[in-house]
Amino acid sequence: MSQPNVDPKNIFGEDLAAVFGPKMNRKHIRTIKSVVRREIIRKIPKYVDTTILGEDPTLFQVCNLVLSVLKRCRALQDIDLDWLTTEDLKSQGLVRSNDMYKPVEKIVKNNKSQRGIQLQHLVEDLLFKFNPEYVLMGLARYSKKMDKFFLNDAQHRFVACVLLGIRDIPLEYKISELRSDDVAQYTAVNLNSLVASEFDKYRAMVQTVMAKMDEDPNYNIENEDRSFITAYNIFTILSRFGAKLIEKGGEQKTQPLECTGAYNLTRHYDDYGHEIFERAIDIHCTAFNKAPIATPNIWGICEFIKVQEAEGVLDNNNYEVDDSIIDALSHRYAGGHKNGFHLEAKRAIKDGPAEDLNIPEQSRIAAGLHKIINITSPHVDWAPIKFSGKVIADEYLKSYRVPPVQVIA
Repeated sequence: MSQPNVDPKNIFGEDLAAVFGPKMNRKHIRTIKSVVRREIIRKIPKYVDTTILGEDPTLFQVCNLVLSVLKRCRALQDIDLDWLTTEDLKSQGLVRSNDMYKPVEKIVKNNKSQRGIQLQHLVEDLLFKFNPEYVLMGLARYSKKMDKFFLNDAQHRFVACVLLGIRDIPLEYKISELRSDDVAQYTAVNLNSLVASEFDKYRAMVQTVMAKMDEDPNYNIENEDRSFITAYNIFTILSRFGAKLIEKGGEQKTQPLECTGAYNLTRHYDDYGHEIFERAIDIHCTAFNKAPIATPNIWGICEFIKVQEAEGVLDNNNYEVDDSIIDALSHRYAGGHKNGFHLEAKRAIKDGPAEDLNIPEQSRIAAGLHKIINITSPHVDWAPIKFSGKVIADEYLKSYRVPPVQVIA
């Protein structure tokens, strides 16, 4: 599939209306909830193979291919972004001399040394969260014979720049006609570097917010991208209950109230909201106070609370609902040191006829909690966790054993 070597605006419209729809119908991505954002991303192909463009496609050709894919999937219809110009980048980005900026029409890539486009990453992490200050120098090889710059690093960053309207990008480069230099530059950046872990991303976002709070008395966290707000809120919630996120793979065994699941905690916070997430953390830290935090447990507790709230159980008395959940988990897992609740609930389904059913994981765990809480608090009409109209705890968790409550005479 060839793509013309022309400015994308010549094909998709001055404001890229063929991909994003009419300006009057658009809603800015910052106003869209995280759950909806993820639905948008799911509609977008993960990867675009650029080898179909030939050996040395121009950056314009790569951008036109990307826009063609986005147009076909229609995921970005009626979405608005932060559109920019080269002058915006120069005034809002890092300080550098004008001669470092090179015209996009002179940028090409060596398809034998460069990868294709990770499209979901491009949209979610760059277009949706674009910040001119994060546009660092690109690394390239300049061919005098061709009068072209072969871009060997920051391809995704600069594709995002072009899509948003920037037409000159900052480069540092080596003058060479050797294609082996393309591979060497790509390797130096992408193979010999350490990719940030999910915990490191979380840590960096928390520290960004905290540093700004210290430096600026008028700082308003609501002006940050939602991912920074989420990270900081998770940090404050965990701190309130004496818990914390840590990096995976440390030499020391994970300690009580520590958690290595930065990615999953972030997802659960975004999916269930601040209040339910905070309640789930409180419940876990109380019921399993001598164990690390298991993110699947948080997932199942959040789901259980969500279902109870939707049905108005106990007149939505949060304290009574949460205390009942703590009593249930403490009854089934006395001592607070065993956090494998989620494993036992899922194993019971796996051992039964429901294994072939596509019951969501969070519903499986929540159903395990439903089975316990019906024994510890039988006087409450707990809303059941259902799948395809069937009560999971009754139909598919028969091998999940819960001891009766001892009644003291």
